[in-house]
Amino acid sequence: MLAYHKVDDKFELGVTNVRPQQFARQISGLMNHGIEFAESGEQAANDPGKVFLTFDDGYDCFFRNVAPFLISVGARATVFVISDFIGKQNSWDLRLSYTPFVHMNENQLREISKLGFEIGSHSCSHKDLSRLDRKSSWDELSGSKKTIEDIIGKEINSISFPYGRHNRDVVDQAHEVGYEILFGLGSTVCEGVTRRIPVYRIDTPAAVRRKAAMNRYEVLKSDFVHSFAWFSALISIGQKGKPA
Repeated sequence: MLAYHKVDDKFELGVTNVRPQQFARQISGLMNHGIEFAESGEQAANDPGKVFLTFDDGYDCFFRNVAPFLISVGARATVFVISDFIGKQNSWDLRLSYTPFVHMNENQLREISKLGFEIGSHSCSHKDLSRLDRKSSWDELSGSKKTIEDIIGKEINSISFPYGRHNRDVVDQAHEVGYEILFGLGSTVCEGVTRRIPVYRIDTPAAVRRKAAMNRYEVLKSDFVHSFAWFSALISIGQKGKPA
């Protein structure tokens, strides 16, 4: 299971923004090697032979760059949405290059849902849920689920934990709220949470193929890069309020 974030031509100092042309080469490389894609988390769980494409944060570049390309090659993916930031800039993020990115708005979410893309939750405000008190984490889990369901008119059953951070209490709460499929980020997860391997701008098409095959070196490399997210996760707890 592969995890992307942004697919955009905008300049950014970080490694989570993959260029659209690079993304197209990565996906084409997988397809040229006979790899098929799951259309949902449930299908991926029942058919481990397929690669599952996921996108965290719900940026509008998914609507502009990712969805049209995947439709053109007959593939689908799941996108995890931060409900408090729908249609807003990513002020929650630690932007090293000060480049703002906009999240998909309600109309875009409804459109991609109609086109067959699965939508899941990425919490309300992208805080590290494992560091919140029980009420706050419950509100993040339940509030995002209801908001997204009200927008797309469908029940959602999957969540990607922000920064991939979770503990046993958060996992139990997620199940209590009604999520059936839980996703982490990186190779180390709690029982009941599905691991995903992040894809970064530094990854070649060959590296992505190796990640899809769970190559040990590529997994370790991704875990190392992802380990730097702990700083952003720590800062997220101190952020107050909702976006304007």
